[in-house]
Amino acid sequence: RDIVMILAKFQRRFLEIWSMMDYLEIFEPWLKLEDRAHGVNKTWMGCFTKDSAIALRLHKAGVPVWLIQDVRLIDDNINIRQVIPFTPADLVF
Repeated sequence: RDIVMILAKFQRRFLEIWSMMDYLEIFEPWLKLEDRAHGVNKTWMGCFTKDSAIALRLHKAGVPVWLIQDVRLIDDNINIRQVIPFTPADLVF
């Protein structure tokens, strides 16, 4: 039982270090090139945000991003594939 906890903690730390290296080596330099959009990295988990400026910046850096907005704020020119109900994180677990 202790070995399982040790391995879980090791895995968590390893993934944190890996993600920090990705951030420093890939993502941060791409953020500095705001005039150029990069292809989306499909291996990254991505993020959710309500801030359209953050969504645009992350998208240009190649991060998968989902912009959460009230449906009343979306104009008729935007192509929407699917509207889904939002479930707050505290209700997921």
